[in-house]
Amino acid sequence: MTTRQKTRRLFFALWPPEPVRLSIQTLLSALTGPLTGRLVPAHNFHITLHFIGHTSPQTMACLHAAAQSVRFDSFEMQLDCFGAFPRSNISWLGMQQKPDALLRLHKTLGDALAACDYSVERRPYSPHLTLARKSMPPPEPLPLFSIAWPVSEFVLLESVSESSGGQSTVRYKVIEKYPSG
Repeated sequence: MTTRQKTRRLFFALWPPEPVRLSIQTLLSALTGPLTGRLVPAHNFHITLHFIGHTSPQTMACLHAAAQSVRFDSFEMQLDCFGAFPRSNISWLGMQQKPDALLRLHKTLGDALAACDYSVERRPYSPHLTLARKSMPPPEPLPLFSIAWPVSEFVLLESVSESSGGQSTVRYKVIEKYPSG
């Protein structure tokens, strides 16, 4: 008799510190009209570095070892623009200027994950923080803003589905933290 291994849906991401989460919530409340669609709860805010998908315990051990090998210096990002992916109906926050340190971290982590048979996405990396799904772009006029996000670690997250009262939700759970240095 064979037993099926439990897989976990994983991804590497930047996980904002609490002051950044609060600044994003304050910004969203300042919009002239509400965002439409399914809003991402503040406790799930993140910027994906690499989406891995369903992962076995053995592969997870390899991913962890690969991530531990990544060395990077702390850096700061400025969330300073709204955007949308019209084809997928996603509204997001992003950066007009992507820090070189962020792009290096993305590449270095992707290179390290190759040892685990992970194939880096071919599309150019487009770092963003999803605000809403099944959404239209935020209503005009948009406020000018700049939210400083100091980055001193990246994390391995698990996407956990939960059901309550017939409603299904997703919560992101931090599995491991990988500090700069």
